[in-house]
Amino acid sequence: MADTPSASRILESDAGTWDVEVEVRPIPGAAPQKSSGVSVNRIVGGRWLVSDFKNETSGFEGHGVYGWDATKGKYTGVWVDAMRSFLAVAEGDYDDATATMTLAAEAQLPDRVLRWREVTERLDEDTRVYRSIFVLPDGGEFETMTATYRRRRG
Repeated sequence: MADTPSASRILESDAGTWDVEVEVRPIPGAAPQKSSGVSVNRIVGGRWLVSDFKNETSGFEGHGVYGWDATKGKYTGVWVDAMRSFLAVAEGDYDDATATMTLAAEAQLPDRVLRWREVTERLDEDTRVYRSIFVLPDGGEFETMTATYRRRRG
């Protein structure tokens, strides 16, 4: 897909203010830690989605920039937040049939590369479910976070 209106349409549909319910599992088998936050997303230059998230429970803040990279033919993004001293980069695809964006993300740590998947399902115009799934050293996977986004109206 070139830099097309359909690529921009996917990103534009995420613009707005979203109330977010978050569940984090710090380690496999742990009970989820629940919190809530707000994500304010805006389109810059008709191409880039800039996302500013603040967890109202913990005070955590994170910021992302996502867009369509016509050279790679992939959606790409970067993320920084108050808990980490590294930049996370991601790239992947959007599946129209399942209304799902799947990004492969990674970050360089001092001793290794940390890898995970970010999967965002669009349940309807106003609801998204985001899952962060880490790749374990043995090759297994661990879903560390689920966040349900509901578009704020009015």
